[in-house]
Order: sequence, then C-alpha cells, then structure tokens
Amino acid sequence: MIWSEQEVLAAKPKEKLTVTQWAEKKRVLTNAAVRGPYQSSMVPFLIPIMDAVNDPQVETIVLCKSAQIGGTDAMLNILGFFIDQDPSSIMLVLADEDTAIKEMSRQRIQPMFKDSPELQHLPDKDYWIKDDLSFVNGARLTLGWASSVARLASRPFRIVCCDEIDKDGYSVTTNEGDAIGLARERTNTFANRLIMLLSTPTLDTGRINKELNSCDIIYDWHVPCPHCGQFQPLRWSLQYASGLVDGQYRAEDGTYHDIGGVVWDGGRGATREQIEEARYQCGECGCLWTTVEKNQAVQQGKMVPRSEPNGKERKVGFHVNRIYSLFPGGRLENLVSEWVEAINSGDYQQIQGFCNSSLAEPWKQVTVEASESAILKARVDLPPQTVPDDAVALTAGIDNQKYGFWYVVRAWAQDFTSWLIDYGFLAAWEDVEELLFNTAYPSQSNDRTYPIWRAGIDTGGGQFEEGMSMTEEVYWWIRQNGVGRGCRVWATKGSSTALTGKIKAGSPLDRAPSGKPIPGGLQIISLDTDKLKDLYHYRLYQATETGMPQSAYLHGEVGEDYAKQIRAEEKQIDRKGNEQWVQVGQDNHLLDCEVIAHALVDPEWPGGGLQLYRKPKNQNNKNNNKQSVNPYTQGTNPFAR
Repeated sequence: MIWSEQEVLAAKPKEKLTVTQWAEKKRVLTNAAVRGPYQSSMVPFLIPIMDAVNDPQVETIVLCKSAQIGGTDAMLNILGFFIDQDPSSIMLVLADEDTAIKEMSRQRIQPMFKDSPELQHLPDKDYWIKDDLSFVNGARLTLGWASSVARLASRPFRIVCCDEIDKDGYSVTTNEGDAIGLARERTNTFANRLIMLLSTPTLDTGRINKELNSCDIIYDWHVPCPHCGQFQPLRWSLQYASGLVDGQYRAEDGTYHDIGGVVWDGGRGATREQIEEARYQCGECGCLWTTVEKNQAVQQGKMVPRSEPNGKERKVGFHVNRIYSLFPGGRLENLVSEWVEAINSGDYQQIQGFCNSSLAEPWKQVTVEASESAILKARVDLPPQTVPDDAVALTAGIDNQKYGFWYVVRAWAQDFTSWLIDYGFLAAWEDVEELLFNTAYPSQSNDRTYPIWRAGIDTGGGQFEEGMSMTEEVYWWIRQNGVGRGCRVWATKGSSTALTGKIKAGSPLDRAPSGKPIPGGLQIISLDTDKLKDLYHYRLYQATETGMPQSAYLHGEVGEDYAKQIRAEEKQIDRKGNEQWVQVGQDNHLLDCEVIAHALVDPEWPGGGLQLYRKPKNQNNKNNNKQSVNPYTQGTNPFAR
C-alpha cells in the first residue's frame, strides 16, 4: 500500500497544542477584518473560551456574545483544531440552509483549509461536497441546519456545534423534537463528547439566555481599572447588565462591587464632539477611561466566574459584549453613536438590536401585568385634556364601531415620551369632526393651544347599514374630510399578515368593497398590530418602571374603564412556542386606538413621523435622565395657536 503525501502529513504525530496555539500556528485569515496569521492578541477574551475545549471535564460550552467580535472565527478554530489534531466526527448546525451552505461552508470553512498552508493537505477532495466535508486523516465535518437535523438521526457525532441558536430556524420543531435536543442526542455514544451552543441573544425568553442561565458556572472577562487596578466586567450601564446580584458583580476574591458603565455628555442630544469624548467610568473609583485605556485594560483581563467554582462543572458558560472589542466597533464613541441613533429613532426594535448585537444582552419583551392597578401606575399629575409643556404634537387614534367611535388623544414630546390627555366614546360623525377639526387643547403652563396634528381611523367594518358597510362609510368620510380641514386624517387597518416593519402604505384603492368607484382613490395604511402593541406596552412599562424616554404616561384622572380595555389582550405562548396577542376581554377598542395613535408618529409612517417637527427654543425637556437632553433646540412649533 502506498500512502499519498496528504495521508503521510495527516498521520504525522501531533504536537500538544491548545486551540489558541494551534490557531496562531496554522490558521491564516483571508476574509476577516485583520488578514494574515490568526492573532489571538486581538481577541484576548476569546482565548479562555477556545481553550476550554481542552479541558476533559467540560462537556458543554455556551457562548452568549455580541455580533462582530470574532466569535465565528473562534468557533472555526475549535472545529479546525479537532479536524487536524484529534480527528473526529463533527456536526455544525446553522439556522437555515442558505447560512449553512452559502455563508459557512463556501465562504468560511472551505477557505480556512484552502488558504492556510499548514491545513491544505487535509481535505479529501474526492469527498468534499457542500454539506459533507471529509478529510484524509479520517475526520469528517457535516453541516446541517435546524430543520435538517432529524435526517441525520442515524449518524453519531462526537462533536456538535449549534451556531446562532436564537435565530428563527431553531424554533421549528418536528415529531422527533427540537433541533438542539436532536443534535445533543447524536453525541450520546461518546464519553468524550463536546457540545457547543453559540448565539447573539434576542429576547430574555430566547434559547441562548436559557442555556446560559442553566450552566454550572458562567464567566465574564474582568479587566483592571487603569487608575485603581480593580478588576471588573465591562457593561453599558446598570440597566443593561445581566448577571449582577443587587446591581453588583462578584470579584475573583468573592467580594461584591458596583458595576461601571459608559458615560458621555449630552445624552441622546449629544453632539459629535460630545460623543467623541465618551468614556468608561470605573465602578470602583469613578475614574474615566479613554478607548485606548479601555483597550489596554481588555488586553490585561482574565475570566472570572460569577459564582464559586466547585471543580465539577461540566456545562460552562461565557458572556462577551462588544465593549471588550479591540476593533473599531468597540470604540466607545462608536458605541455611543449607535446608541444615540437607536434611541432617537423612536423604534424599539432598533433599540433592541443595539441591546442584542452590541451589548449581548437579552431583550425583555415587556407586557403589562393583567391588572388595572398595574396599568394605572402610569398616571402622572396632569389634568385631563391638558398638553404638557414638553409636547410638540397631538395624535388621535379612532376605532370605528357599528354604533359610534372610541378614541384616544396623545401628546408627544420629541423623544417619543407621550401623555394620554383625552379618551372616550363619540356617538356620531359630527362628534368626530368636532374633535378633529374644532378642538384645541390648552397648554399646561402657558396660553398656547394645540389642535390635533394627525388622526387615524380604523376601517374595520362590521354590518351593512342601508346598503353601505361601516368600512365604506369610513372610506367616503375620509375621502371628503381627510385633507384640507387642518388635521390630516388617514384610513388604517390591521394587517392580516406580519409586515417586514410596523407600517405599510397600500396602493390607492379606486373602488370600495361594494364595487362603487372612489374618485381620486383612497390610500389605506396597513399596521402590524402585534408589533405596535409590543411598542405600546414597552412604552407603558417605561412609564411605570423606569421613567426613561419614550414612556407612555396617562393623565391623572384616567380610570379603570381605560385600563380594562388595555388589559383585554395579553401576549401568550402558543403550542409551538410562538408569542401572539390574544383577546381575553370583551372590549379592546381603546387598545386599538392606542396602536393607531402610536403608529402616526412612527418614523415608518408614510412621509415621516414625529421627526418632521422641531421643538421651540423656549421649551425645555423636563423628562431627561442624567445622560439625556433634548436635541431639538431650534425651530418653531407649527401646532401652537
């Protein structure tokens, strides 16, 4: 038997290397931010994670991470190490087929072996296909996706890695079970098995958060303060700092200390110059670190457990956010710039994106407690039908009924803080016209009055009355009154399917449901009511719990009649584990009105939302927190009379 050169090289005795040493010696990066030989010094916080696989006691590694911190390359280092040094059967599971084949196999894994001279001899080119990669030393790497794991039921794997387990693909279940459970089962025949679970988090109910919290021990990268020397984990702020005990972290010696955070002047209204001066504030001594000092501290860090080790940990977790990154994305000024953009967008999904992708923190999907008293906690000392000083615009949401109309009126500040100033029931179209076109609400402390800027009327129809449905009645009324009477009035409807965003403008209708022509057409705005209910409840939670910008307050005399309709829907988990809004009370009309009122100021609204207007010079924002000021310091208020 004559061995090929590839087989001879593969059969050579292996050096005793850690994963990090192996990567630095053998791996060359060609499609990464830093090209050339792998440099672990650029990601020091990933070294203990990679080398944890060399511990024979560790069976499962869980990594909750930010995006763009080198986590994927660390995972590939581990897989490459076992393929080269300890030939094994390996399964890598991605969320979907495109990610597995197009992105991971073709763009990452195959180039890792083709572009690294020390690894080029390993692939068995006769058995090197898109989702099943064989190697001349007997190693084998099979790629799967969450919905395909069941098809591999008869094949055992010593090593299984599931990447981005919070993505939608992993929520699919089959008769055999869920993807992660099935992947674990593939390793049952191996005493020295290794299971890796990685992901950027999504909701606090997401899989990576549950897996992390179920670990025997969890580690954070602690770095020394350049001024006092205290080792501490890096966090954005106390509000976004998981793993704390009463707001404090556990140090290596078992003592507890206050967490630090990123600080800057100007809050959400910060100028470019103020953002450039962002600093990290030590939780121990209060001294401020520059980005350079922060990066130097990161390079001197160490992994510290959140609890006392007992020496028997088999499932080990790690948490790493982008503040640790030595790449440009980890610069303090870049992170602050992202945060300011997100918070000023008025889009809670963009804020969630920053929380998940930059801070590696799960997003708590807030819903209101099922009690009137919990909802009424959002009341403030504001008389009804009175506009707070910080408000710049009023919106009205109207829910059309067979007999009459429910409505709410909200006053909005530039930072999307809002106040419910009026709500109730109107009997006839004449009352709707009086509200929208003839009503001006007085200011809290001066002689200004505010008309309603925008209104939306739900076109949901109901029974026919004298040959015309309620839907058509709304159509004709808006066609005659929607433009030109001061308040711009829009026709809205709840979308029957989930939208990409929250709001979608439909093509103008040229005919009513009965087939009758609509001269000039009528545009209907579709609303993703599930997303907008999430947004409303998030803002209501802010009002009752944090007082942060975007809080949705209630005037001081809002009663249980309002709260009862708000709690008429609750978010439930269906049999497949999906969240959905379910009506549990008889009347939910005021909740529908709130959905419309919030949509009218959203940046996704056709033509723009609240950002179209600027705050008068002489108005000051009284709802800023310590790091926030209103950025709109110029302009005039076009609503005030």
